[in-house]
Amino acid sequence: FQNQLNHMNEVSADVSMQQRKIVGLMTAWTQKIQGLTFAIVVLVGAFAVMEGDMTTGALVACSILSSRMLAPISQITGVLGRLQQAKVAKSGLDELMKKPVDQPDYSHLIHRPALDGHYELNGVVFKYGDDDPKPSLMIPKLEIKPGEKIAILGRNGAGKSTLLQLLSGMQTPLQGKVKLDGIDLTLIDPSDVRRDMGLLNQNSQLFYGSIRENLTLGAPLATDQEILEALQITGALGFIQEKKEGLDHIILEGGVGFSGEQRQALLLARLLIRQPKILLLDEPTAAIDDVSEKQLIDHLKGYLTHRTMIVATHRRAVLELVDRILVVNDGKIVMDGPRDQILNQSQGGNKRVVGASA
Repeated sequence: FQNQLNHMNEVSADVSMQQRKIVGLMTAWTQKIQGLTFAIVVLVGAFAVMEGDMTTGALVACSILSSRMLAPISQITGVLGRLQQAKVAKSGLDELMKKPVDQPDYSHLIHRPALDGHYELNGVVFKYGDDDPKPSLMIPKLEIKPGEKIAILGRNGAGKSTLLQLLSGMQTPLQGKVKLDGIDLTLIDPSDVRRDMGLLNQNSQLFYGSIRENLTLGAPLATDQEILEALQITGALGFIQEKKEGLDHIILEGGVGFSGEQRQALLLARLLIRQPKILLLDEPTAAIDDVSEKQLIDHLKGYLTHRTMIVATHRRAVLELVDRILVVNDGKIVMDGPRDQILNQSQGGNKRVVGASA
């Protein structure tokens, strides 16, 4: 991300420099034209005055009129520069206005005071693009009850992350419906979904600002006690206490300066602070070592009480948190059942499915 930002800044600086050069050349050119025209008027008029064909007053009037007539030329360069800026701004606004909105004027969204996490998927088919040769995910029927703790297992590219995106409402199925608490997920007010649902995907980022500002992005009214409790659960409290500024320590864009394990702990803490009733986690312990992972799992066991959790993982230790397993392969759910039953059925193929490092 930082490299992309630096590249975009470099390109923007080059374009801006070229534009300034062109505007400078045009400004100098118009000034020369004005000066040359004024000199010609005065020179020709002076000879006419000496020969008696023109009065001095007429010469002065001609010089003033020529200056007034040529003055707009000097403004052309500024207008051209602003015109280019206006074109770019209009293009950006057009693209922004084409984006879908959370709450269209014609929509009739349903407000829910609380979401429990009861999912029903029926005839779901999802593609990332119309050109895809086959669907990325096909789920004829799936039900997730409130309070269930479910692990989604499968190889890379099997469709685990896609399923989490559908459950979060970040993606919409091409066919079929995803219902949450008996209501089509697309009809529920997005603010209600964000209030009760927490999604931690592999693209989550830390932003420039203090640790406190990053942690409270979704919960601006969170108290220091709530922040510290979340940090304690994820194991981030220790390395934050080592910082001289503590929660006021500045994080660089993308979390530069923190290890992958520390970044993941902070991202998970940011989610837990919001106290969501539904947790959708995509590889939450991928960058965490075995010891820290064990501590995190022990802390999460109490936190997850009365909460719904769906986690995509390759780590065997995470399975301690779940009571049900979905095995996804090639966009389809090939196994679904209690944790111990699925693991016993897998036997020799379990390591390939789970991808456990332990």
